[in-house]
Amino acid sequence: MSGGAVDGLVYLDHMASTPLDPAVLEEMLPWMGVAAAGNPHAAGHRRGWRAAEAIERARGDVAALIGARAGEILFMSGATEANALALLGGVPEGWPVLCSAVEHPSVLACVGELARRGHATETLPVDAAGRVDPDAVRIDGPALVSVMAANNEVGTIQPVADLARRCRERGGLFHTDAVQALSTGLLDVAAMGIDLASLSGHKLCGPMGIGALYVRQGVAVRPLLFGGGQQGGQRPGTLPTALCVGLGAACRIARERGAADAARLRELRERLFAVLADGVPGLRRNSPSAEGMGLAGCLHVAVPGLDAADRLLDLPELALSTGSACSSGEGGPSHVLLAMGRSVEDAFGSIRIGLGRFTTAGEVDRAGALLVEALQRGS
Repeated sequence: MSGGAVDGLVYLDHMASTPLDPAVLEEMLPWMGVAAAGNPHAAGHRRGWRAAEAIERARGDVAALIGARAGEILFMSGATEANALALLGGVPEGWPVLCSAVEHPSVLACVGELARRGHATETLPVDAAGRVDPDAVRIDGPALVSVMAANNEVGTIQPVADLARRCRERGGLFHTDAVQALSTGLLDVAAMGIDLASLSGHKLCGPMGIGALYVRQGVAVRPLLFGGGQQGGQRPGTLPTALCVGLGAACRIARERGAADAARLRELRERLFAVLADGVPGLRRNSPSAEGMGLAGCLHVAVPGLDAADRLLDLPELALSTGSACSSGEGGPSHVLLAMGRSVEDAFGSIRIGLGRFTTAGEVDRAGALLVEALQRGS
């Protein structure tokens, strides 16, 4: 299978969403038919029991990927909901809230809402690589700090273990939006001292519409939804068995092959960058290149003077983006790049390339040739 197997496109937008792994779909299919029609919260018959057992197995697979206990996993509709529950439901009354300047819009919006509710808030700056300096996190007492594990635009990996330790030393709580970090197994919540972590299925070759929130044992979150006692009342509502099974399968596969995927993607990423750097005068790299500093499949580049959106319109054979899929409709320059000190011109001249599990060397070579041709016309 390749990223463009269905419609002829070379799919290079894995930071926005990943293709569903056929092995994940195979595990989901038995839970989509008539014979699987059972409410997992119905304790009175076999179909309900079977669905509940499948969900609990999936919960264990999700927990195993991040070094958690199964009882610390809450299934959610996605990472946006998980971020909302972690921040709006996890911050104690009166605590200040800190987040980085490069967070996902779903985190920034929640922090804005907490400010409207009277919480003191602070935005943590990042350096030119997009990283938060743990020494810059200066809090006098307990606070909720939220810093993503890896950035969804430029792929920068944050020092979450150091940030979590600094937060805990002051009696606070640390949350991380871990969505982009999980496909290559970059998170161990217990070892890193993380209190809350948000996950999403469709960023690690699982299904859309399902995610999870890790809540460390002993941490209290106030529910945002009411009316049912499912999942201990912390996130009520009937769970979608097929989607939960799919997320569990995706997490298990990521755990098994994450390191191998990362090594292969790093090679493909550098292969593509070498072609672009050689063929496009003035091209600059926004994503980190040092080992361990950036996500293996993310390549973010800028060409001064280029209107990236116009150039992408000339590339119908490639699926690419200029930035976050969640904020692309806003029309302004990337808040991530501006926080990293890039100019507005560079921000509008940037392209995000996301390689994934099913990206082939042939697709990378084809994409490189097409991009060089298009970017040379625009430079």
